[in-house]
Amino acid sequence: MSIQDLFAEGLLQVAEQPKNNKLDLSTIGDVKVLFFPIDHDYPGGSAAMHNAVFERYDLPYRSCFVVADPANVEAIFTALKADSNYMGGGAGSGFKDKVGPHLDGLDQSAEAIGSVNVIAREDGKLIGYNTDGVGFVNGLLGEYADCIRGKKIVILGAGGTALPIAYEMAQNSPTEIVICNRTVSKAEKIAELISPFCKARGVGEDCINKELATAGVVVNTSNKGAQPNEAYSAFAAMTGDPAADMENSKANLARLPGDAIVADILLEPETTTLRMAQGNGNRTHSGQHMNLHQAVPAFKMITKLDKPNDELTETMSGALK
Repeated sequence: MSIQDLFAEGLLQVAEQPKNNKLDLSTIGDVKVLFFPIDHDYPGGSAAMHNAVFERYDLPYRSCFVVADPANVEAIFTALKADSNYMGGGAGSGFKDKVGPHLDGLDQSAEAIGSVNVIAREDGKLIGYNTDGVGFVNGLLGEYADCIRGKKIVILGAGGTALPIAYEMAQNSPTEIVICNRTVSKAEKIAELISPFCKARGVGEDCINKELATAGVVVNTSNKGAQPNEAYSAFAAMTGDPAADMENSKANLARLPGDAIVADILLEPETTTLRMAQGNGNRTHSGQHMNLHQAVPAFKMITKLDKPNDELTETMSGALK
């Protein structure tokens, strides 16, 4: 099965919301492609950043977000591995913690973390990496210097991005990291993995109220607060009753100290979670910072393009405006 077959059979669809994300299937072969499979359409920035670099240097590559069902991950990556026109790319929402077993190998960080966000074709094999945690922490510290040291960190959600972020934050001397998640066992697993580096606990979403009261930095790694869940925020459980859940969110947020920072990994510049935090008087940090700070090292892993980091950063940041 070729890349064109994946689209013809409906296993992949070009995402509509990301900027500069169009793909002409008839050009594949003349150009190599980089894909970012995601489980729902959202305005991711990686493709636009990559394509801006390709256009600047007149390179025969095209990057694209593609919507797919994670249940089809094996079929999708079996086909991609067999098609030499696929050069790698990454894994987005719904795929980060599922793609690893279907690659030919994992970098040490991706294997330890159990999550992949970057995929590179190396000597014909697909290798998975993870730059999410480094990208997030570098972006956060770039905006708020030394804001992790000596602070209690509360991470909301325990999906594929939570562990790399928790792991990297644990290297920066927080007093403790608490992961709040609907499924407590997932939160506890992350806490167990990072406990060699700092004090860590995993708790249920019923504890958000209590944990926010003493938090120094709050990080939303869930998909609450942006489409299709913009009627909710990360500050409370999502039960399906937006009005009641929002009241719980407001009550929980009211307990957060005024000097705490609220960060989001979601790419929308102003999510429901961040708007509520700003209204509460808290400093905020957008997921667009993480997207940019992980993009240059990830891009070099995939393309092996030997260009100065400052040139790539300038081109990529311009693509997000």
